[in-house]
Amino acid sequence: MLFEQEGSPQPPREVTASIEIHILLKNLQQFHIPLNITFDGRSQTFQSYIVDLDTQNGALLIDEMIPHIGDKWASQGESFRIDAWLDGVHMRWVGADAQRVMLEDAPAFSVPLPHSMIYHQRRGAFRATVQRSIDTRVELIHAKHQRRFEGELLDISATGCKARLLGNHVQGLQPGERYELSRLLLPDTAEFDINLEIRHREYHQDSGTTHVGLRFHQPSPQAQRPIDRFVHYLQREARRLEKEDLF
Repeated sequence: MLFEQEGSPQPPREVTASIEIHILLKNLQQFHIPLNITFDGRSQTFQSYIVDLDTQNGALLIDEMIPHIGDKWASQGESFRIDAWLDGVHMRWVGADAQRVMLEDAPAFSVPLPHSMIYHQRRGAFRATVQRSIDTRVELIHAKHQRRFEGELLDISATGCKARLLGNHVQGLQPGERYELSRLLLPDTAEFDINLEIRHREYHQDSGTTHVGLRFHQPSPQAQRPIDRFVHYLQREARRLEKEDLF
């Protein structure tokens, strides 16, 4: 399977880094994800879509709303909440100061880019298979003990990964132990630090390799961003291949 669910729902986290916000919004645009819009003090829900992302001018462009009465309230300056769901993740943020604009002769609304978003993994993260042709490397480095292991990724999700290590390392890798000084190398990304926790390990005698399940322990935004980018890339590639298989 290209994708599997893993883990349990994660607690909501606030995203404030502008580059991470831009990536999340761009994914919503690329996959044409509907936006659910609700105005403060009003019970009706409206739908729209992201039609463009103008990071240079700090603007998010969204389509006219359905039903169209929402366009009137937005034009009057009423603030609203936007909710969107993508691959089990619930994203929400607040919009205000919407301005009517024309985008390629079509009416739209320009809304200032949010300074923060709530990101809530409401179900287990999707784990994407990493093909052997893709160059990856993980280094497990313990902060206190003289232990270091190196391998390549088998799969990855937003919350963890599985690696393949040459040799039998079942005794040296204990579940629950953390390798705080570990390093991860992903395509088109400089190698970065990551705190990894051993979840499980298994020796495969036929291939002479140890497969080890790892959890990302409180990754920094500098680590989470390239991980999310890589997972989204793998998901896009898997969808593209699935579509090609239909024809």
